[in-house]
Amino acid sequence: MRLKGAKGTPDTAAELAAALLLTAVLLAGGGSRGIGDVIVHMAALPALLLALMRWQWAPASRPQRAMAVVCLGAIALAVLQLIPLPPAMLSMLPGRSDVLADLAQARQTHGWLPLTLDRWGTVRALLAMLVFASFWALACTLTTAARLRLLKLALVLATLTALLGYAQSAAGTHSALRFYDYHHPIGAIGLFANRNHFACLMAMLLPFAIALGVQSQTRRRVPAALAWYAVAAMLFLAAALSFSRTGLALACAAALASVVLSSRVTDASKPGRVRRWAPMAAIAVAIAGIAVYAWDGISHRLQQDPLEDLRWQYLRYGWDAAQAYLPWGSGWGSFKSVYAPLEPVAAMREVFALHAHNDVLETLIEAGLPGIVLILTLLVTVICVTRKSLIDHTFHGPILSAAAIAAFVPLAHSLVDYPLRTHAVAVVFALVLSFLLTNASESR
Repeated sequence: MRLKGAKGTPDTAAELAAALLLTAVLLAGGGSRGIGDVIVHMAALPALLLALMRWQWAPASRPQRAMAVVCLGAIALAVLQLIPLPPAMLSMLPGRSDVLADLAQARQTHGWLPLTLDRWGTVRALLAMLVFASFWALACTLTTAARLRLLKLALVLATLTALLGYAQSAAGTHSALRFYDYHHPIGAIGLFANRNHFACLMAMLLPFAIALGVQSQTRRRVPAALAWYAVAAMLFLAAALSFSRTGLALACAAALASVVLSSRVTDASKPGRVRRWAPMAAIAVAIAGIAVYAWDGISHRLQQDPLEDLRWQYLRYGWDAAQAYLPWGSGWGSFKSVYAPLEPVAAMREVFALHAHNDVLETLIEAGLPGIVLILTLLVTVICVTRKSLIDHTFHGPILSAAAIAAFVPLAHSLVDYPLRTHAVAVVFALVLSFLLTNASESR
């Protein structure tokens, strides 16, 4: 449901603040750190202020309240991890006695220390949580029409990013168009530092492009339907040109699910089924483009032995790190600090492990059992709402069906990567949840 806005905060101001933050994350939030994060954090300030003024607990639906608990729990946990503790208490926590012993051996004096083993890593994680929570809470206070405008803005910006990806792929390596050329020197990467996260964004927005095409088709708006189907084809091709294996697989799954549901979804204002041929034609065009422009790179990636991927090594030794710091964890954002000492020298490579490439494991390491409880709460909430949306998809309409599909793209990707730790993916995911965790009566 849409939450009633606070008096004195007009919807226009709230929508503009949300649009500013959405634009900032899609243009500057694809990197890991640096000036891009500063831009995002500055753009998040008005959204955070308005979200605090407008979000109300009483009129919120049960799924929205559950999501609010998850956000507040994660933020509160990060704050608690930053509170200094006396050495006697800190030494009682798993893994901390070794840290204190190392400090004593190095003759470094210290007073009270926080629970987290990476103070600035936890601060960065806290800021990222505030960005996500502020956008989601603010979006929940907007009307469905306003959220649709934000969605279309995201699709337009993603399409421009896809076009940049095409240019990057055509220009090859050492192109000035690659703003993070130290990472993935070939294929499409857009404004991201990681091609997997670029592909995840394309796959997450793909169902919405198809849904808007279906919606326009049911309302006999042929030019608009053709435009949205063209956007869907471009996003699909961009995901393939990233040469991300998981990203392409998720794009294929999202496209297939969207096409299947498109033939069953009806518009409440104009009864009648949508013929499946139109979205299928858009996907066929994308597949033809993939066959011509992306197949060589994809086939090369598929020939690589997946068992040689460093992700399996991160999982193996990451589990050792999780066991060492249970039940409270090592602190949000501290993975790189606690993983490195547990990786055997003989197993080390020329790359440095910044993340576990499995967000469940990384959350277990950094936030312990409380973090796992938060993840399970989020998953149960999304699964229950998705089940209801897909069972009664005719009543809900194409947008909520698309949100049900899109929500699982970054969640599934998080099992082998860390897309939700990138601002651009996280905020768009918050927009998806603002559609999904809403009442059906509002979303028709």
